[in-house]
Amino acid sequence: MKLTWLACLATVGAAYDSCYHEEEKVHYRHGAIEYLRGHPGYKGAIYRVCQDGVYHCKVSDQILDQPSLPSVDCDQALAEYDIMHDPDVDMGRRLGLMVKPPAAELWPAGVVCYALSDKADPAIKPYLEATVTEYRTKTPIRVITVEQCLALRMPTLCGNCKNFALVEDSKPGCFAFVGYEGKPNQVINLHPDCYLNQPPGHVQHEFGHAIGLFHEHSHPKRKIIIVEEALKASRNNYVKKTDTKLTAYDMGSVMHYGASGGVCVPTDLTVQFCDIDESREKTGCVVPTLDDCDDKASLVLGQRDGLSPTDVESIQVLYKAISSKEAKAIDRLLFHATQADQADATTSSDDDDDDDDDNDDDDNDDDNDAM
Repeated sequence: MKLTWLACLATVGAAYDSCYHEEEKVHYRHGAIEYLRGHPGYKGAIYRVCQDGVYHCKVSDQILDQPSLPSVDCDQALAEYDIMHDPDVDMGRRLGLMVKPPAAELWPAGVVCYALSDKADPAIKPYLEATVTEYRTKTPIRVITVEQCLALRMPTLCGNCKNFALVEDSKPGCFAFVGYEGKPNQVINLHPDCYLNQPPGHVQHEFGHAIGLFHEHSHPKRKIIIVEEALKASRNNYVKKTDTKLTAYDMGSVMHYGASGGVCVPTDLTVQFCDIDESREKTGCVVPTLDDCDDKASLVLGQRDGLSPTDVESIQVLYKAISSKEAKAIDRLLFHATQADQADATTSSDDDDDDDDDNDDDDNDDDNDAM
């Protein structure tokens, strides 16, 4: 009888924490999220979160990895959104809205400009240098300072160097705006608690957002579960995205959260666990807990050593249409070495070699084509 009474108390407690969905006539658990307008992750999208039996509305600002977002008045937010998206409203106001964007806005020519706040901890500098090198050597992206941009005198870069990300640490946590915002002081917050004495991938993760990458664990074919009791970021960081350009799901991506961030590989892959936007009453899913996590299998999640091959591929997919002339100019003027220069030197040297060396040239050409 005692166990039965405790079970009843647990059931009542769970019901109290859940939120009732008027339209679907079912309950959603504490921490569940539902998008009401817009697309997950994008600026202006409205969603609500069930917290202690009450729905709280949030408006996305396209800044990912924040611990939380402020609550807003649901009715007012929805009314403003609907007015802005009403086809009868002045089209001049609507044309600038991302109604269904395939991806975040991209940086012109694949060049990301940033400025380091004067108040930022100087300990960030070697991590920034490692990030610049990681993206320059593995991707078509070039990350430069505003001062370097001005020295290049190329008006195509960063809105003539006027649009840049401001790297600061004024707030706790590490978070960043996704894509190119097209204005000064785009948000990249890097508090030392997030990166100091840790691998450089923590900083590379946030610059990945700035470049235009969303979270890998938001992939629609993800093979992880979301454990509400262990989440450390706002709930919009965990919703599946189906409206962006996709590569294969990669647990080893630098853009994937680790097990400490509330995601894990389940011990039983046959169980239908509830997703963060799913109702147990509606689908019969099982609410995941930390006991359902395979700790060993989850170790691969959230590596921060550097970009994975899939990360590189994702960036290449996003920026495949960009011209490389800006990147070559940046490499020549700022880094004093380019792949193009190396290729020219190799070709020039090989012209004087014998036929055996010419065969090697063919091999090298094939390798360059594959890259």
